Amino acid sequence: MEYQNVYALIKRVLPAHAERFLLRGMAKKDGCSRYAVGGEAGRILLQGDCAISLCMALYRYLQEECHVNLSWCGNREIALPERLPIPKQERQYETPQQYRVYMNYCTFGYSACFWDWARWEKEIDFMAMNGINMPLSIIGTQGVWFDTLMEYGFTEEEALAYLSGPAHWPWQLMTNIEGVMPPVDRRYVEQSIALGRRILERERELGMTPIQQGYSGHVPRLFQKKFPKAHIVETGGWCGFPPTAQLDPLDPLFTRFGLSLLKKQEELLGCGRYLACDPFHENAPSVKGKAYLTRVGKAIDQLYRTFRPDSVWVMQSWSLRRSIVKAVPEKRLLILDINGARAKGTRGFWGYPYISGVLHNFGGKNSLHGDVAAAAAFSYHLQQKKHPALVGTGLFMEGINQNPLFYELQLYMLTQPVGISLERWLADYALRRYGSDEACLREALRLLCQSCYAPQTSDSERGSILCARPDWWLDRAAPNDTIEIRYSNRTLLRALDKLLGAKQAHKDGYLFDLCDVARQVLSNHALSLHYRAMEGFFRRDRAQFQSAADAFLELLEDVDRLVETRPELRLSRWVERAQQAGEDEAMAACYRESALMLITLWGPWNNPVIFDYAWREWSGLLRDFYGMRWRMFFDDTLARFDTLPRERTKGIKLIYGRGPFDAAPFSHKMGESERAFIRQYRPAPPQGGDTRAAVVELVEKYGAQITDGVTLPYGKTKGKRLFGRN
Repeated sequence: MEYQNVYALIKRVLPAHAERFLLRGMAKKDGCSRYAVGGEAGRILLQGDCAISLCMALYRYLQEECHVNLSWCGNREIALPERLPIPKQERQYETPQQYRVYMNYCTFGYSACFWDWARWEKEIDFMAMNGINMPLSIIGTQGVWFDTLMEYGFTEEEALAYLSGPAHWPWQLMTNIEGVMPPVDRRYVEQSIALGRRILERERELGMTPIQQGYSGHVPRLFQKKFPKAHIVETGGWCGFPPTAQLDPLDPLFTRFGLSLLKKQEELLGCGRYLACDPFHENAPSVKGKAYLTRVGKAIDQLYRTFRPDSVWVMQSWSLRRSIVKAVPEKRLLILDINGARAKGTRGFWGYPYISGVLHNFGGKNSLHGDVAAAAAFSYHLQQKKHPALVGTGLFMEGINQNPLFYELQLYMLTQPVGISLERWLADYALRRYGSDEACLREALRLLCQSCYAPQTSDSERGSILCARPDWWLDRAAPNDTIEIRYSNRTLLRALDKLLGAKQAHKDGYLFDLCDVARQVLSNHALSLHYRAMEGFFRRDRAQFQSAADAFLELLEDVDRLVETRPELRLSRWVERAQQAGEDEAMAACYRESALMLITLWGPWNNPVIFDYAWREWSGLLRDFYGMRWRMFFDDTLARFDTLPRERTKGIKLIYGRGPFDAAPFSHKMGESERAFIRQYRPAPPQGGDTRAAVVELVEKYGAQITDGVTLPYGKTKGKRLFGRN
C-alpha cells in the first residue's frame, strides 16, 4: 500500500505533529474493511486495509485520545497539546459498509457552488477522515458540456447560453432547467475544469471512488433546430421555468452524443466506472407504457457498456421506475435510496445493490431538527439481514453548514455495524465539542434531544416565520416546510440555559451552539409575536396589531445582530465567496447575483415559483431582505387596516401551499423590492460581536416571554396548536 497520500493528509491536518505517526497496512476481515489505533516505539501507530481506513484511524485517534471535534459549524481548526498522547492499548474497528456515499446534486448548489480549491481540500480531507469513499463529483461538467457542444456545431455564444451559472448548474445536470443566469464568458468553463480536475485527482489519491456524471438524454432546446430529424420532445417545464428538451434514448443520436460527452469527460477530468443519471427526473416519459421504459433502461445501459464495459449505472430512488431498473443486470446498477424510505416497499430494490441514505435537509435551511434517537439506533447488520443487497450507507443532504450535532452522529453511523448508546455518545460528544465534561453540558444535549432533535422533528425543517414571504395567511415559509413547532420551545430554552451555565467550555463549537440554539429559540418565539399581530388584524384591533408588529420587527433585528457574531451565519461571507470567484467585475457581478438569487427568489426571475426554498436565518438576509419585506407588509397593512378583507380571496390557486408570487398589487411591489435587493446588495465589513454576551442579553430580554402554545386564527391551521408535546 502507498502511504504517501495519507501522510500528506496528516501534514495538512496536523502540520506540527505528522512525524509522530507511523502507518501500516492490515488485511480485511471476512470481507470487511478495518483499521486500528495503537502505539509503537514512542509513535502513534495507525493501521488500515486501505488509505481511507488509515484516514479513519487518524480521526478516531484524534477523537478518542485528544477529544477532537471537527465540524462545518465551529471547531473548524484542531487545537492539540505540544506532545500527542500515545494510546495505551491497540483498538481495532471494522467497517462492514462497502460504500459510504456522500452528497446530493443540490449540495453543490445550496452549499458548495462557490467553494475554491482551499475549501474543497478541507472538505475532501474531512470526508476521508469520516470514512467517505464514494463522493458525488460533478465539478467540471460545465466544461464537458461546453466542449462537446462546440464539437456538435454550436457557436461559443450558443454553448455558453445553454449553461446555467454555478448556483443553478446542479439542477441542469438533473435535467430540470437550462441556461439559468448563464456565465458572461468561457472563463467560467475553464475555472470549472481546473477545479474539477483537482478535486477528482485528490479524491482518487486518497482511494475514493467518485460518482461522476452520466447521460440520460437531456439536450439543449436548440438541438431541435440543429438536428431536426432526431426524436426530441420538450418537457412541461419545472417549477415555472421554460421547458427543457429530452432526446429519446431510442434515437441513434442518443448513443452518439452520449458517447461524445462521456469521452470528453474522460479527456478533461478522467472518468471512472460509476456514472450517475436519472431518466425522466421530475418529469414524465414521452411515451407511456412499461415496454418503452424497459427499452430506455437497456439503451442507457448499452451506452455505458459501450463507453466502458465495467461501468456501473448509479440511480437515485427519488424518481426510480421499476421497468427501467429491471432492464439492467443487477451487477450493473447501484441504487441510492437517498432518504432510506423505498427499500421496504420494493423488497430491497428487487435484489439490486443499494445504499441506505439519509436526506434530512432541504435547501440548506438552518432550522434545528432531526431524529437523533433513530440515527443512533440504526443497525446496518440488521438492515442487511432483511435486504442482503444492501451494500452501503450515504448522506444525501441538500445543504450542509447546519445542525452540527445531527451530522456528527450521522457521519459516525455511516461506518458502524450496529446501533449505539446515544447517552454514551452524547457524553463523548459534549467533551469533544465543548472541551468540558460538565454535567450541565450533558444535560443541555439531553434537552436538545427532547426538543429540536426529538423523533417528531424528523420529517422536514420547521419553517421560519421570520423568513416567510409576508401574507395574511401563512402556514409555511417554503414549499416543503411547516411553521408548526413540534416540540416545546420552553424545553429548548432550558437547553440554552444549561449551555450558558458551563464554566469550563472553551471551544469554538460551544460558541457556535450557543448562538445557534438561541437563534432557534427566538425564531420559534417570533411565531407567537406574529400570531398576536394577526390576531389583532383579524379582530380589527389596530393597537394590538401595531404593538405586535413592532415587537416582531425588533426581535428580527435582535436575531440578525446575534447571528452576525458568527461568520458561518453571515450573508456577507456567502456573497464574498461568490465575488472572489470572479476574475473581474463582470464575472464577480454575475456570480454575486447567482448566489443571491438561489437563496432568495430561486427563479425564474420574472415569476418565481419556489421562492424562499433555501431561506437562511443569516445576518444581512434577516435585516435587509426578510426585514425589508416584513416592514413593507406591516406598513401596508396599517395603511389599509380598515378596508382590507379578512377572508382569503376566492379563486386564487395556491402553489406549494402559498399564494402566487405576483398575485396582487402589493405582492408585485414587494417583488420589485426583492429584485432590487439582488441587484444592489454588496457585502459590508462584518460587525462581529461577543456571542456569549449577545446570548445572555437576549435571554434576559425574551426568556420570560417564551411560551409553548399558540393557535393561528386563520387558514388550514386555524385552531391548531402550533407548539409541541413536552
